[in-house]
Amino acid sequence: MRNILAALLLSLCFAATVAAQGVSPESAEKYNAGQDLFKKRRYQEAVKAFEEAVSLDAKNAQAYRAMGKAYQKIRSYDKAIEAYQMATTVKPDYTAAYLEVGELQFQRKKYVDAAQSFKKVLGIDPGFQDGKARKNLKAAYIKQGIMYFRQKNYKKAAVEYQNACQVDPSDAATFYNLGLAYRMSRETKKAREALSTAIELDPKYVKAYRSLGDIHKVTRNNTRAIRNYNKAIELGPTDKKNVNAYLSLAQIYNRLKQPAKAVSALKKGVAAFPKEIRLYRALGLSHANRKHFKSAVSTFKNALAIKSDDTETHYRIADAYLELKNFQTSITHAKKSVRSSKWKVPANVILGDCYEALKQKEKAIEHYKKGLGDPRYKKYCEDKIDRILNPMGGEEQTGEE
Repeated sequence: MRNILAALLLSLCFAATVAAQGVSPESAEKYNAGQDLFKKRRYQEAVKAFEEAVSLDAKNAQAYRAMGKAYQKIRSYDKAIEAYQMATTVKPDYTAAYLEVGELQFQRKKYVDAAQSFKKVLGIDPGFQDGKARKNLKAAYIKQGIMYFRQKNYKKAAVEYQNACQVDPSDAATFYNLGLAYRMSRETKKAREALSTAIELDPKYVKAYRSLGDIHKVTRNNTRAIRNYNKAIELGPTDKKNVNAYLSLAQIYNRLKQPAKAVSALKKGVAAFPKEIRLYRALGLSHANRKHFKSAVSTFKNALAIKSDDTETHYRIADAYLELKNFQTSITHAKKSVRSSKWKVPANVILGDCYEALKQKEKAIEHYKKGLGDPRYKKYCEDKIDRILNPMGGEEQTGEE
């Protein structure tokens, strides 16, 4: 009995609201019938009732809005959007309809349209439903920004993120995304400013420190790059993406001709991420660059313990064994690295060097010939082949004056 009375009171309430809008009694009656059908989940019939309501009185904004809700239920989303928009056309200050059409447009990934709808709500009543439209507007800008970013339209992405920052200037994540968009569109100064703001808002924002380090590295502001990478590592000791921070630190130190510091940074990286092969490869290469070939071999072995078929590591260790004059072991690893198109030519050059050292001239020439097609190794291989074929270095000497 109570449920019947409640439904009756609600129906009377809707009728009174519609009547207060100056809607004809006939239209109000059809609207109420549609509401009853909607409550019973008879959505197709509800749509027909609401259509009849607006045909009887085109000023019945509530009927258009209710029609939009019913169309949503039967997944006729385009018609739902049209119905909501008709509600706002009839009643330009209809905040609820603007909010609902905006939310549907957002669900349909029509973020630009959704943003316009939410802005209408804010223009009429910023506090409507506890300011829900402001949160939704920010989300629409961010989603559109992400969409542009994925399309590699970084300048448009930056505009959307900037809009989101204006809606909510306290969100560090949005400033971070803005910084990435600026960076990708090569607006370095703006990227630095956005990332710095993200860090000001969240002093423990690991990704922001790392990205700021990347920008300083590219612009060769080495001191600031080192400082930001170290801060990222300090704040995110278990963050796997900090592997790149360790690698970048090593690259900077090598660029500054400070190989000992590069080795130190990579050793710390290996200690933090003992299963990350890239760190072992970089550390082994740093040892090799310092001509510490035994340490290089030991480190490359650790890398192969992680991934035994890693062609780059086989190439690197082959090169280190060559320097140690351990030619047979160098050959073993070089043969495993020729499987890769990237390392095929340099590995064949190593094989040529090994066979030459072992006095196996034909094999040496065979492998040097495989380097002739690569501009990086062509001159070296030509010279090697020439020396093997002409060991006396040029024309035959007769001894005559």
